[in-house]
Amino acid sequence: MAGSSLTAPVGLSPRESQGKPVKNKAADVMLVRAMLSANGIGPMGESKKMDSGLLKSLKTFQKNIGFKNPDQVVDPGGKTEKALKPKFEAQKREAAKVVMVEVKYRGKILQLTEKDHEKMVKEVFAKLDGYMTSLIKNHKSCIDTHQDYLDTAMLKDGVMNAVAQAIIITAGSVNMPDMKIISRSIKATGGLERAIASKDLSKLDKALPEAEAAINAFNAEIQRFLKDFTGSAQTTATVLTITSATCFAVVGALAAPVLVTGAGMSATAAAVTSGASVGVLQSASQELGKHASGMKVTVWGSVQSIVIDGTIGGLTAGIGNKIPLKFCDKMGKAMASKLGSKVAFMSSAQLEKFIANYLAGSGQEVIKGAIGESIKLVGIWMKKGKIPSEKDFDAAVESILYSALLGGMVKNLGGFQKKWAYKNKDMLTGTILPDRFSKLAKSNTIPKTLQAKLWADVMNKVSNEGLKAGHHEIYARATGKESEKQLTDMAAKALLKDKSLQKVIDREMLKAMKKHGIEAK
Repeated sequence: MAGSSLTAPVGLSPRESQGKPVKNKAADVMLVRAMLSANGIGPMGESKKMDSGLLKSLKTFQKNIGFKNPDQVVDPGGKTEKALKPKFEAQKREAAKVVMVEVKYRGKILQLTEKDHEKMVKEVFAKLDGYMTSLIKNHKSCIDTHQDYLDTAMLKDGVMNAVAQAIIITAGSVNMPDMKIISRSIKATGGLERAIASKDLSKLDKALPEAEAAINAFNAEIQRFLKDFTGSAQTTATVLTITSATCFAVVGALAAPVLVTGAGMSATAAAVTSGASVGVLQSASQELGKHASGMKVTVWGSVQSIVIDGTIGGLTAGIGNKIPLKFCDKMGKAMASKLGSKVAFMSSAQLEKFIANYLAGSGQEVIKGAIGESIKLVGIWMKKGKIPSEKDFDAAVESILYSALLGGMVKNLGGFQKKWAYKNKDMLTGTILPDRFSKLAKSNTIPKTLQAKLWADVMNKVSNEGLKAGHHEIYARATGKESEKQLTDMAAKALLKDKSLQKVIDREMLKAMKKHGIEAK
């Protein structure tokens, strides 16, 4: 805190009362502010310069202590300073009793009371708890997945499974996960766990970014391995022409990697599912083989073959590898009728085609997820003794897909629709109309009121055409995965390039100029 005594007069300069010249030194000004604040005058701010607010506060305080004619000056050892000091000194004594804790967090040095420090630590760790728990679980899941493959290689799952895995890895030139990446993730996860246990913000500040980078790298490496392994497994299965009666050990070895990659299952869940009955595994391998070899199969046909004896979901991961286009078209039609009111700038036919193309293209993961969740429902129904129909299955997919599209693709299209309405108007009045006017008018110097009328006349004729140009671009070129901003940017570029719209603007601009008596070139 500041010193306790002034070194020179502070206040109104030049002073109107008798005394030494007012200096208003920075340290003295700050001390006066602190004294006034301690006496309940303020808030005073932290400026080192004298200002009107400080002078007004001095006048108020001097009136409070009996000055008939406040001079707004504080002299060292004078009446005003003596009146200010008692509460200021008392405040300093109280502050000295408070133990402060210095914390380095996010690159800043913070001075906190013990109470505030405890509160901050509690709040930070509480807010980050869920995220940090997920990070650690991610690491452990990757460790479990890697260990499954190591266990198989070490004959813990039987000689035939070890041989099958070796064939798949060798045939596809598949590299096992990088041990350096795994070691970094293990070390960083341990550091994060220790930081969480310590409740030390400085340790967390260092450990969390390191854990994020290392665990994400480990996850990416495991996904790379699973993708390579699964691709090689499918190729190997096709080459070996695996059936339900031949080389079943190889089929068993293929099941887990396909599940982990295709469904995003944890290694533990995959291992449990892989331990299901021989009949179910054989059926699953045949269906996955059909998809891998490009045979024409329906989604429902695969579901019927795989959901045996009430088995739920897991074994169906590979069904989504090749979603039949007819199924995407069917879902597109169903979704268009439900979501049409949310995307008003597209006709029902346009929206139907757009959704079908999206599901067959960039939306593959969305439809795979909907199918996977629906298959779980089918399994539950069968356990309860109900035999679902294809219609029941499609209805379940539609319901899940509706929620997914409503919160993703349709939300972005709806947001774009609103943003584009504003952007279209801004581009026309702010850029395009002024530019066309400068090229058509003999003189660009016209009153602003006349300019506003001119813009309004032209906008009434071309605004909808501008909107349509952007809408057509989105319908023709968007994939469905774009954000609101990306969609709006696409529409804006199309507006600037639209030559036919430019001709309409020029025609309407010339009409408006003639109406208001503006001479053309």
